[in-house]
Amino acid sequence: MNCAKKQTAPTDWHPADVKAALAKRGYTFARIAREHGYHVRSPNTVLWRGWRPMERIVADIIGVEPEAIWPSRYGAATLHNSEKE
Repeated sequence: MNCAKKQTAPTDWHPADVKAALAKRGYTFARIAREHGYHVRSPNTVLWRGWRPMERIVADIIGVEPEAIWPSRYGAATLHNSEKE
């Protein structure tokens, strides 16, 4: 019997978890929009689609790297390519 555990890729945070982490720090996406000059609903886009500048803003507020929140958007190939810049 093989007892080896199957390794799974890290999953992205659930959108509700991102919102809760922001709320714990006193932020909403509307506040982020106001403070950074975006339309009030624009920052919500980051929950479903990649948007590097907004990913960085959200991650900085939460206190983690964007890769921790959205690992599917920062695969090994993506990180390798960004190291070349």
